[in-house]
Amino acid sequence: LLPHPHLRSPMVAAAGTPMPPPGGAPAQRILFCANLCVDHVCEVPTFPKEDSGQRALDYRKAIGGNGANSTRVLTQLRNGRSRVSWLGPVPRRDEPDAAFVLGELEAAGVDVELLEEVGGDGLPSSFILASRDTAARTIVSARRGTREMSAEHFAAAAGRAFAEGATMGVPCWCHLECRQSPAVMLKMATSWHAEASSLAAHPPLSLELEKNWDLDELMPLLRLCDHLLIDQGFAELQLADNILQRCHDAKELPSGPDGTPPSKRPKLSSAPEGAAAAPVGGLGQHPALRFLRALRRAVGELPDGRSPCWVCTWGKSGSFALEAASGETFFQPAILQEKAVDSVGAGDTFIASYLHARIAGAGTQAALACGAAVAGRKVGQVGFANLRSAVPQALE
Repeated sequence: LLPHPHLRSPMVAAAGTPMPPPGGAPAQRILFCANLCVDHVCEVPTFPKEDSGQRALDYRKAIGGNGANSTRVLTQLRNGRSRVSWLGPVPRRDEPDAAFVLGELEAAGVDVELLEEVGGDGLPSSFILASRDTAARTIVSARRGTREMSAEHFAAAAGRAFAEGATMGVPCWCHLECRQSPAVMLKMATSWHAEASSLAAHPPLSLELEKNWDLDELMPLLRLCDHLLIDQGFAELQLADNILQRCHDAKELPSGPDGTPPSKRPKLSSAPEGAAAAPVGGLGQHPALRFLRALRRAVGELPDGRSPCWVCTWGKSGSFALEAASGETFFQPAILQEKAVDSVGAGDTFIASYLHARIAGAGTQAALACGAAVAGRKVGQVGFANLRSAVPQALE
């Protein structure tokens, strides 16, 4: 997939495109709509048994949530080439936890001027029990009376972002975490497309899927998205819900002996040192690819001129992708660390790295490789500092 013309040459404005900001200001702007919360992390030697007690090895209060993690990583990777703007709800700017996390975002270079103040008892919070011996974690979250961002606020924020293109950077990408009902998310996607139609080259829209929304309700939304970033848990729930059987009567994709199109077998990039082995049983029968092909049949005809890419991450196995127009599939092994230190935010890091690669003009395989490299580095360290050094040189 080639980058959009205004992404390749941001200093040249096409007809109908606002001129980029002068001086050293970023020429591009990325809108990122995802959860923001405060994390209370207790690190323990090993997970405690039920009805037992133990003293934590460490406690820290930290900024958290998909939005906080991905925007900080994306800002770091873009390195001044794009303004990354977080969109989402806070109870009030001056609420103590909100002030803390917004200050952390701004210190990391993330723009927060498009937020919505919605009231509530406090900023959403997550309580994380992290096991030092396995690097696994259990997360319990609470909204604390803070509602999600309204579709009306998103529409106004998107309009403001396009109107501010001359000073804040021309919007070049929008990412939505599917946190609300498909009907609400569809309103947001429609608003983005309405605003984006003012540009000669339509900036992409990506959607992150974790919650198990009803697939039939999701269909209109999926058809409006240029990129889907799908969590393993979502795919497994859909497979358990018999997506394969439900799509049985849909038009079949051509397939070879292993279930993949004869000339479209999964591409495997050169596996660097530390890469995970290919999934047992052959790539073509991996649950991620079975899910992606079933989803492709369920979606049916694509909108004119759209060639979406759907990505499904699968933990230690790696990531899989399907280019919906051609049916071509891809696989990228995970980059495993000698010792897993902190897995919190690894998936968010993958998404930020994938978006960075796409904005930089990378194709599907290179974007998956970038995501694997940076997410792998994240697992080997606490926090998100110095991840840019893990980006493949071609995408620097």
